[in-house]
Amino acid sequence: MDQTQLDLPRMRGDAGVAEEADEDGKNADVHNRGELHVHMNGAIPMSKIREILTDEATVLPAGFELERDLVRATPCQSLAEYLTPWQVLRLFPRKRENLDRLTLAVIAGLAENNVRFVELRSSVLYLAALQKCSPAEALERLIESTGGAAQRHGIRRGLILTVTRGDYGAVNLSALLQAYQDLGEPKDMIGLDLAGDEEIAYPTELPSLFRAAKDRFGLGITIHAGETGLVENVRSAVELFGADRIGHGTAVGNDPDLLELLSTRGICVEVCPISNRLTGAVPTNEPHPLQQFRRHGVPFVICSDNPAIHRRGLADDQAAAMAEGLSIGDMRQQYEVAKRYSFMKDLN
Repeated sequence: MDQTQLDLPRMRGDAGVAEEADEDGKNADVHNRGELHVHMNGAIPMSKIREILTDEATVLPAGFELERDLVRATPCQSLAEYLTPWQVLRLFPRKRENLDRLTLAVIAGLAENNVRFVELRSSVLYLAALQKCSPAEALERLIESTGGAAQRHGIRRGLILTVTRGDYGAVNLSALLQAYQDLGEPKDMIGLDLAGDEEIAYPTELPSLFRAAKDRFGLGITIHAGETGLVENVRSAVELFGADRIGHGTAVGNDPDLLELLSTRGICVEVCPISNRLTGAVPTNEPHPLQQFRRHGVPFVICSDNPAIHRRGLADDQAAAMAEGLSIGDMRQQYEVAKRYSFMKDLN
């Protein structure tokens, strides 16, 4: 694969739907998709970002250029480089109405990719800070905004709240769970996610807090692990955090013991083919571990991660998975796989 450009189908428009080819080279549509790993602020179309930045008179960081720094179309040298867009994505929305505007745009993009249900990841604490409200108020606004947009487009949605690795991980998780309880444990919130630089340490009590939330509230647990080569983070996610799913997990491909662990426990890997290449989680000169997952019986679901940052959608990620050796038949089965491993209840 060319170091300077990913050879993948381009999206049509802001959201787009890729044309997929079957084994005979004929176009074949996948009519239903489920999305289990997508970050809300990584799914906002550029056009909507510009509108909101202008409306809120947001000052960009010195040297930041939207067209250059908000898009990732070629492989990055590091995960840190890939995450440069978040220098701006964390600066909005400060207005309640702009939350509705961006949410509607995110859901519309998913609908254009034939997504029927989605688990949206978001950091409520950053939203509370931006809108100068309590975490409970921010969570309530997020529930209302995403719920209205999902209903408008006929999509079912659940919310996964993200905690970032670091010294304040335990404090932040406690704040999120308190907000959840303050609102009466709304069914809209279905899971917890741990994200961020895998080399950053987290408080020793954090894993037990995740497990306690899972046991007490029935929340699903998904952990970003094994994305940057630290394969032992996957074992920790399973054995310490009680993970039900693993985000990315690409480092597992070369570890037979961990492949066996995931297979035996039926832990699903959220595979994001496009971002895995763009972040360098899978080097350009190496095969994606998708085939290793399949050979060892590790369940996996194809996801889009940050579709607007890539200017591609879930349809394109499924096409990328086919370029890695999967078939159109595999893609047609993905909807049922996503339903099976979703944290949402009673999916038809």
